[in-house]
Amino acid sequence: MPFTVFMFATSMIVASLSLLFLPNFMLISGKQMLLGNLVLTLIAVCFYWGKKFSVSRVIVRLNILIVALGYAHSSALDLLSQVEKIQVKKQSIVFTIEEILHQQTYQTVIVRTVLKEGEKAQRIFLNWKAKERPFLGERWQGEVSLRPLSARLNFGGFDRQQWYFSKGVIATGTLKSAVKIGDDFSWREKKLQQALKQTENLSSQGLLIALAFGERAWLDNTIWQVYRQTNTAHLIAISGLHIGLAMGIGFLLMRIVQFFLPTKFISPSVPFLFGVMFALFYANLAGASIPTFRAISALMFVFGIQMFRRYYSAFQLFILVVAFLLLNDPLMSLSMSFWLSIGAVFCLIVWYRYVPLSLFQWRYRPFPQKVRWILGILHLQIGLLLLFTPLQIFLFNGISLNSFVANLVAVPLYSFFLVPLILFAALTNGAFSSWQLANGFAEGVTQTIAFFQGHWFSITFDLSLILTALFSILFLLLVHFIYREKPQPLQIRTIKPTGFFTLNINKSLPKVLKTQVILISTGVAILSLLVVTIRQAQKPMWQLDTLDIGQGLATLIVKNGRGILYDTGAAWVGGSMAELEILPYLEREGIVLDKVILSHDDNDHSGGAKAILNAFPNVVLISSSERNYGENNRTSCIAGKIWKWQEIRFQVLSPKKKVNRADNSDSCVILVDDGNYRVLLTGDADIQNERFFTRTLGKIDVLQVGHHGSKTSTGEVLLSHTKPDLAIISSGRWNPWKFPHHSVVERLKRHQIAIENTAISGQIRVSFYQNEWKIDRARMPFSPWYAYVIGLSTE
Repeated sequence: MPFTVFMFATSMIVASLSLLFLPNFMLISGKQMLLGNLVLTLIAVCFYWGKKFSVSRVIVRLNILIVALGYAHSSALDLLSQVEKIQVKKQSIVFTIEEILHQQTYQTVIVRTVLKEGEKAQRIFLNWKAKERPFLGERWQGEVSLRPLSARLNFGGFDRQQWYFSKGVIATGTLKSAVKIGDDFSWREKKLQQALKQTENLSSQGLLIALAFGERAWLDNTIWQVYRQTNTAHLIAISGLHIGLAMGIGFLLMRIVQFFLPTKFISPSVPFLFGVMFALFYANLAGASIPTFRAISALMFVFGIQMFRRYYSAFQLFILVVAFLLLNDPLMSLSMSFWLSIGAVFCLIVWYRYVPLSLFQWRYRPFPQKVRWILGILHLQIGLLLLFTPLQIFLFNGISLNSFVANLVAVPLYSFFLVPLILFAALTNGAFSSWQLANGFAEGVTQTIAFFQGHWFSITFDLSLILTALFSILFLLLVHFIYREKPQPLQIRTIKPTGFFTLNINKSLPKVLKTQVILISTGVAILSLLVVTIRQAQKPMWQLDTLDIGQGLATLIVKNGRGILYDTGAAWVGGSMAELEILPYLEREGIVLDKVILSHDDNDHSGGAKAILNAFPNVVLISSSERNYGENNRTSCIAGKIWKWQEIRFQVLSPKKKVNRADNSDSCVILVDDGNYRVLLTGDADIQNERFFTRTLGKIDVLQVGHHGSKTSTGEVLLSHTKPDLAIISSGRWNPWKFPHHSVVERLKRHQIAIENTAISGQIRVSFYQNEWKIDRARMPFSPWYAYVIGLSTE
């Protein structure tokens, strides 16, 4: 590979990777890139004239890296500049539906529109609350409540703002009414409409549409969970597996046609070319979504290299393809599916390089062709299990214990039967009852996969690091065993005494490659274990986590892996903050709840109680009301009650008595005291309540600001008596009540109290040590650019 090509490819990858962690003020603009290029070019010329050729080459490489950084960063800066122009307002716009994300209990879409005359079209994420159902390609006009991008952010959780940027979305909005003014249906949209009508009464309609057109808006959540919890969800997203399968189908069809043609019309390249064309057709049918675009772009790139008869090693080709994809869209590096795709390919390159199937033989001969493809699938799944599992664990915080078998069964069924049948149905408009046949087969496949459901194992961050180290060591031992100095045939007796399964090594592993395996495997293992050790060494005596759950409250007190949850956030039809944020966080951190305290019965404080109690049925529920949440163990929250939990003292300060339904004034107010540090949890207690319980209080360290910063709470009496050092506000960005109220903020500042707000900082963690306490925020000044707090100056 020419040096300059490889150098630019690696620089492009490094530049795109930098978008994952650099803050916005460290991004390089186009002007800065040109200035850097000019300076470095002059320096390189000076060294070249001075015959310092090695130094000059280093500067040239640095110059190439600066070009790549400027190119990648300009995409992010351009998007940020568009995002910063968005203001909170209502605006009438004309837009085209580009993506439908949900079409079940609620509807969300991504549309393209021109917000200001003379500017280019931009993408907006809309919560669609109009009665009419949208469809791809349709043009609508309606009044949209626009607002800048913002999203909840908790440690280790899904960063929706990052997802917005990866999609090129510059604003969010809510649309309550709209009028369709036209459509611009392509042949794909017309095909999709036909397929939706032909499958509307079929039980697996959503799965069929997802596999044919790449649209998952109609996919039933129950079916999705079956695939997600068996690690087979990759089969639903049209990506490399499906595009490669389409190419194989096209290749096979042309080979069949060639069978009937005269010899002079037969060319070895024609089936390959037809396969590429069929893959392009399938990619277009699938809407050229990001995973599909990656797969077809990689295929076309490899096809172009083959046409020019250039040879590259598998790793070199991998570098070129990844760089080519990132050159098309540097922001692709923000997508989780991107890392899953290239991670899987990289793992397979490593697996086939060091442990190819050709190493294994039957009776000292290659395996018969009739069983080789079955063994090939088994060999592939073993490789993914050993090398790809750590990445899956990091991204999904868990793994299905039956995923190996589930994929072993599902991949052939999808590849050889279901996907070809669905493609036939889509191309023939359901001729020969093909949609019905595909539906029956899809039901059978899903039921088969569902047999392996129920063995999902949630894994904490620390355990995922330990498992990463373990898998690295296992791979190192495997390679060492295969390529040991004096290999001996591995013999395992089969049913026939004359048959042997043998491991045949006809050459040793080159020393350079063996060194690479040792260094990389041990390096990954040591680094993983080092991170675990540091995390354990830095653990506080206990900690207070105020989770970012939007407009609501969920405060978690944690010690020794056990927890007490104070409030559970809001719930709505079909979901809750407990399911979206609280329970995933508990799983990531490996925290087991002992108690749940509900300050009062308002939805934004107690809406997620049932979901929490379902996950922890033996937890003790503490409440000041008599409302039934389906608990098994309950105790009352009444002033004067005291208990100890792991040497931490909890004292109830309010209310005076139980009520049928607890309102703000009935909030369960608790003082948490470890003998050194004191925390006051107030729920939505108002100023009148504060006057009642403040009389018994002294100095506190941390105050949970009452009622999300409403002017009805956090009065002068409370602040002057308790003199907290830190005030934590849990509120949602752009909330309709405009919490926290400016009078409360001014009052806190007047008392010189540090203020933290989840709407700005994301999750707020206060860690208590023997002689100090410190604050950590999910969103920091040095957080990546995509986590930047947008629109703060307009609030």
